[in-house]
Amino acid sequence: MASSINGFSGNGAGSVETQRTTQPATRTTGAVTTSSNPQSGSADQVQITSTASRLAALGQTLSGLSPIDSGKVARVSQALADGSYTISADAIASGLMQSDNALAQIGW
Repeated sequence: MASSINGFSGNGAGSVETQRTTQPATRTTGAVTTSSNPQSGSADQVQITSTASRLAALGQTLSGLSPIDSGKVARVSQALADGSYTISADAIASGLMQSDNALAQIGW
């Protein structure tokens, strides 16, 4: 069976013909579904779910952002240095509850 993705075929290795007597298979792994029918000679198909597509787009967006907010780090460092940094247990608890509610809404 030949593998071709966007016009690229394999790694240059020679093709080996084999006789297969297996039944068509369908396998689902996470967000990717693959199916093949060696008897028909058709190529394998991969279908990516809309969730996987959205996650890929989100990953692309996030990869372009800086993982560290340098301005915020500087402000917190200065507040720690001058003793004006305060910790609000209420704000932390509220944030945790919001996170918990958001995760519950998506089924986590």
